Amino acid sequence: MADPDGLQHAAPLIPEVSESSDIPSISGPERDLLCALSYVHLACGQSAQSLALLRIAAREHSSDVGLLRILAYTLIAEGLGEEALHVLDRLDALDTQPSSRIPMTLLRSHALRHAGRMSEAREVFQRYVSLRASIALIK
Repeated sequence: MADPDGLQHAAPLIPEVSESSDIPSISGPERDLLCALSYVHLACGQSAQSLALLRIAAREHSSDVGLLRILAYTLIAEGLGEEALHVLDRLDALDTQPSSRIPMTLLRSHALRHAGRMSEAREVFQRYVSLRASIALIK
């Protein structure tokens, strides 16, 4: 697009938001891209950048179990234990897969530790160890 001076301008990459502060929706593929980018940031030790991307995606996809798992892990990496506990509580309500219980128990232990709740963290970690041991015996 050319302006009156004859300069070419590219269309904006971010959709414009109306004056009523409507926030544009995030589609499934956009959510997937944000999650993938956040995972790369997290793997590279950039948990703050990862958290920023996940917060954008979680705003509209607050029931996405995969997104919430990454969000909980990232919050723990950032030392935000109380907020991670809220996400883990939400995951407990949404994630009914039995295979999720053991890793979520370990995440809860870490979140409690970051929240300064050491005795609870120890108890939950002991529960995690017991769950792991019972699975090992079954195999």
